[in-house]
Amino acid sequence: MTKCPHCFHAITPDLHAWRCVNQSCELKPDLVATRFTGVQTHSRRIVKLNRPPDQPDWNPPVNLACPECRQPMRPVCPTCHYELPPGWRQGEAVCVAMAGARATGKSVYLGVMIKQLERLVEKMGGSLIFATERGRATYQNVYEKALYEKRGIIQPTPVATLSDSYQREPLILSLGVFGGKRRFLVLRDVAGEDLERSVANAQHLSFFAHADAIFSMFDPTQVPSIAGQLPDLVSAQLHEGGDPQVVLENLMRLIGSGQPKIAIILSKFDTMQLLRKVKGGPWSKIMSNTGAGFMRDPGMYSPRYDAVDGNLLHFEVQSLLTRLGAQGLITTVTRPHTGNNLPYRFFAVSALGEAAEGERIHKRGIASFRCLDPVRWVLDAHGIL
Repeated sequence: MTKCPHCFHAITPDLHAWRCVNQSCELKPDLVATRFTGVQTHSRRIVKLNRPPDQPDWNPPVNLACPECRQPMRPVCPTCHYELPPGWRQGEAVCVAMAGARATGKSVYLGVMIKQLERLVEKMGGSLIFATERGRATYQNVYEKALYEKRGIIQPTPVATLSDSYQREPLILSLGVFGGKRRFLVLRDVAGEDLERSVANAQHLSFFAHADAIFSMFDPTQVPSIAGQLPDLVSAQLHEGGDPQVVLENLMRLIGSGQPKIAIILSKFDTMQLLRKVKGGPWSKIMSNTGAGFMRDPGMYSPRYDAVDGNLLHFEVQSLLTRLGAQGLITTVTRPHTGNNLPYRFFAVSALGEAAEGERIHKRGIASFRCLDPVRWVLDAHGIL
């Protein structure tokens, strides 16, 4: 059994759904899809079939025809009506959602992490491909072109309720066959602004409760004591950041009784490493510790998650967050008000390796740091890589 790559709900063998693809078939408002996308959505005829209770060996029809136009139909998620990639039900998906306040670097990290993961899979003798043309086009046009062709910074993610919000399309990566089954990694980006406002009726964000993992990012340059020591070393941030505590509290509300893994990621870690150059500063000695886990990157040496190295980094980053004054953030995860204790781990990453110069990446290019740690952690738990 796998999950829908859009709403992250489990797709069971007992319920199937199809949508007509004939362009001449009438489009009608789709209230179900509208709730899950956050914008007015129209669909052609939807047909749903339940497994008959007295037929345990029942299989759905292979070539279902639309009752109205008699033309072919394509499988969709029974819950949200998202069109499923070919052969989706025969595979297994690991679903990851991005979270964080504005300007924490979620999209930049996502763009670089996918490129790094592609290199890692190739080193293992495999290949990483996009399972849908829409996802591939989104990655190329939004992430890859900005970072690797224009050598610039990805613009802030638009809120989900805008008609042209590209992040409604999940990035679905096919990792290959592991354990005799085709495996997919699904990534969903989210605008920080969507998580900073009330989420009480945000049905289009309900996928957080059904995710396998959530990558929640924290930007240390938003901490005044850190920013005050870096004015001569780091360019001023062009986009205003949001409150990470509000975002994390809203995130926990969205999760509810769900059981995703939570990766708390200290982003833009290259700025923290620069503090070793601030002579006499309170952070100079801490960030000059060459034996610390946050000073080295396991890189491509192994496809598997190194639990020993990961444990060391986990406690180091937790200590750094405490010193950064983010104890409230730590407590929200370790002792949530909901009483739903989730598996969590702390990470430190730098997507670019050096601070951007305005809207441009550093002239030395991209030299990412520990970007694969969170995704290795998640995939290793599912027996992948």
